[in-house]
Amino acid sequence: MASAAAPILGVLGSCMGCMVFVENIAKQEPAAMNLMTFSTFLFISSIGLVFTSKFFTVKNQIPLEGYFKTVSMFFIVNVVNNQALNFHVPVPLHIIFRSGSLLATLILSVVIVGKSYSARKYISVFAITVGIVICTLATSSQGDSGLSMEEASKHYKEWSIGIAMLTFALLASAYLAICQQQMYEKYGKHPDEAMFITHFVSLPFFLVMGGDIVSASTKLSASAPYALIPGVPSLWVDLFASCVLQYGCIKYVYQLNSRVDSLTVTLVVTLRKFLSLIVSIVYFKNPFTAQHWVGALLVFAGTLAFADIWGGQPAKKQEEKKKQ
Repeated sequence: MASAAAPILGVLGSCMGCMVFVENIAKQEPAAMNLMTFSTFLFISSIGLVFTSKFFTVKNQIPLEGYFKTVSMFFIVNVVNNQALNFHVPVPLHIIFRSGSLLATLILSVVIVGKSYSARKYISVFAITVGIVICTLATSSQGDSGLSMEEASKHYKEWSIGIAMLTFALLASAYLAICQQQMYEKYGKHPDEAMFITHFVSLPFFLVMGGDIVSASTKLSASAPYALIPGVPSLWVDLFASCVLQYGCIKYVYQLNSRVDSLTVTLVVTLRKFLSLIVSIVYFKNPFTAQHWVGALLVFAGTLAFADIWGGQPAKKQEEKKKQ
């Protein structure tokens, strides 16, 4: 377990740090979400181009056509998830919603792959679903104070769009996981190559957002200068930091997957999300009621129950048999 200490700390530190900078950007310039997504893809692609692909001199282990579905879904999931922050979806709810990935995974695994699960897993997912619904309803009743009826109506409509986007992204993310699993089963696991290709091949898709990205760049350039680096806009510093930390987050998750079992990965990722939630509430002073806490605890407890942490071992494979 000692060898896993570094990736565990790396996941907690880099992923949580990334969320802090992302939330800061989202609060100050919510229209910059496409720019943020593009910057992250460009940053990770650049590193992969130099160190993984070595400027395309290293032959791919997985043919490009094998990446088609994965790249498409990866791009959609990232863009939609980040863009939801532009529709009045608070980061705490965003974190809780994305923690419900097991719900979407179970649904699509049953429908598409034909798997079946134990009653305990269905109960766990039901708890996650109830938790997400509770948090969503609690959030829907906030944010309208001080607004005129017309403004409140507009706010609610935009918020509803954000929730719809998160719901879609949740299902798309689960389908992405299935696509990745099928790709790895066919071609083998090549995480560094996959990380590079999925980001690099997605870059041309951002051309359709060119105007929005340029506009957001102008707004970031007009932000107040960073205290420690005179003359450099603070939001550009935040954006760069989020890119670096996002890269670290992904790398450490890959490392963790290669060194520990899936149960430990689930525990670490769940802990990271919970701590990110606490940081968002405390540092950014996001409203979080008792109703939110009940929902959040249901989501996180359901996630841990699904992973069978109280059983002390990973779930048995026979719990996920294909239907006859």
